[in-house]
Amino acid sequence: MENHPLPQTDSSLAPPLPQADSPLPAEPKRMGDITQTYGASIFFQRWAAHVIDYILLFSFLFGMFAFIGRADKASSTLFFLLALTFGILGYYILLEGLTGYTIGKFALRIKAVNEHGRPPGIGKSILRSLLRIVETNPLLLGGLPAGISVLATKKKQRLGDLAANTFVVKVKDLEGESKKSVTLYAVIFAALALFSILIGIFGISYFAKTPPKKETFYSADQTLQIYAYSDWKASSLPPDASLAISNPIADKHLFVFPDAKNELESPFTLQQYTDAVMTNLYDKLSEPSAGSLVRLTVDGHLSAQFTMQGTVEGENVAYLVTVVETPTHFYQIMCVTQARKFDDLEAELKEISSSFHVVGEDGL
Repeated sequence: MENHPLPQTDSSLAPPLPQADSPLPAEPKRMGDITQTYGASIFFQRWAAHVIDYILLFSFLFGMFAFIGRADKASSTLFFLLALTFGILGYYILLEGLTGYTIGKFALRIKAVNEHGRPPGIGKSILRSLLRIVETNPLLLGGLPAGISVLATKKKQRLGDLAANTFVVKVKDLEGESKKSVTLYAVIFAALALFSILIGIFGISYFAKTPPKKETFYSADQTLQIYAYSDWKASSLPPDASLAISNPIADKHLFVFPDAKNELESPFTLQQYTDAVMTNLYDKLSEPSAGSLVRLTVDGHLSAQFTMQGTVEGENVAYLVTVVETPTHFYQIMCVTQARKFDDLEAELKEISSSFHVVGEDGL
């Protein structure tokens, strides 16, 4: 047999043998591992971002209310629903789902991501936003559930993050975004923030220029009425009163007390009846002081008006009392507030008192 030499192998084509000290490819960062390293600082960053977002959303919706106020009632309801839907869907679901950012998160340099470090996507963003209604609602629990969850969970996740398997990480811990992307985001978010602020300023300007609405309040038998601003509400009647309205927050109250002339012990003139009212009130106050008596016309009837201040159960109070005489009755329109607030409320109380009207009875 002939001996044939074995074929020679080109050593340059053989794969290199692995070196003992050659580094292995780096494993991708796991978002949960990153967030486990965070302390309380991520909570404060998320909270600050949350505040920024809600300020801008409130400004946007406040401006929308101004536009609603200019539309008719049927259109305003639809307009509000559209504004609310656009505000929530456009801001949280689309913006955060596609970019991982809200304006607040971008400003604080944190980002919502999925387990691979990418923006959550629309599906996960919807889930996060639905739970946001409960855990970060300022009108419900003020964001308390989200704050407790972020501080208590190992990976610093709120309930929405746990449900959607998302994480909020610091941007510096992610693979660097291109300067072009960062610049584009900065321009977009600055424009959105400016738009929200401007529309909020428009809303403030609109409502500042819009006079408050008024409504009519009636006595139980519909014979007496008072025309007052909408911040006043009908209140419980004290003894002998026929009509009562008040604003407890502003601590301003108005009562109407009727006296039928045929039920009085003796005939009274307007002056005599007013003096009796002043004396009665004077005796109920500690350290009372009365203003001068003013003659005026209310609802076409001759009337008298005076102010009085004093102390009741240790509190300094002020009264504006208007006495209206009709052919059949005397009416006491008594306004009460704190003495320190009287100067600011006096003009309003006089305006409301002068709106008094006896239904179906012509003035003299």
